[in-house]
Amino acid sequence: MKNNTTIRQHNNTTTQSIMILTDLWNGILLGLALSLAAGPIFFMLVQIGIERGVLPGLALSAGVLLSDVLYVSVVYMGVGWLSSIPNFKLYMGVIGGLILICFGLATILSKYKPPKKIEVSAKNYLGYFLKGMAINIFNPFVFFLWIGVTGTMIEREMSINRSIAYFLAIIITVAITDFIKLLLANKIRDYMQPKHFQRMRYIAGSGLILFGLILFIRVVM
Repeated sequence: MKNNTTIRQHNNTTTQSIMILTDLWNGILLGLALSLAAGPIFFMLVQIGIERGVLPGLALSAGVLLSDVLYVSVVYMGVGWLSSIPNFKLYMGVIGGLILICFGLATILSKYKPPKKIEVSAKNYLGYFLKGMAINIFNPFVFFLWIGVTGTMIEREMSINRSIAYFLAIIITVAITDFIKLLLANKIRDYMQPKHFQRMRYIAGSGLILFGLILFIRVVM
């Protein structure tokens, strides 16, 4: 009897480990999709990397990422308060899936236009950090995007540990790619043509659509 209990505990632990690894992998993929979307933050990072160097760019990126953490925390707590609503998982899955699909379509269908020079300057690293936070916080699209991402957590019935692993995988992936953008800022400016940015948008948009479709199908079927 004791051996059977030990085996069940071992199997449960193994299952949990596999689920967390799957969540980490999915988080990395979603983080890559978000990073490849050539939006305003992308070009701000490249510009700052060229004009100011890596450290100011990292400060801006850190501010953006912290605001993402705040957004997700607010959305996740709000979801906890609403979870008692009948069929809440279905509603959240459908809404989250549709949001991701819409963002993906918008990313693909919007034609890439070379951005105008964006003036982003500050006296010190704290200034860049606060500007990164402000730019992201006052962008309403970011809030709706994280609602879509939270919908994937709800649909998969993630525990708090799995949710943290999934979200950290997204954030760390975005942070690493931001650092790479800063290191390669000059090369990106010199060698990347509009067609290359458009292809990146196609890849990012397709990834978001795929995540949205999987989420939508899983809650509806």
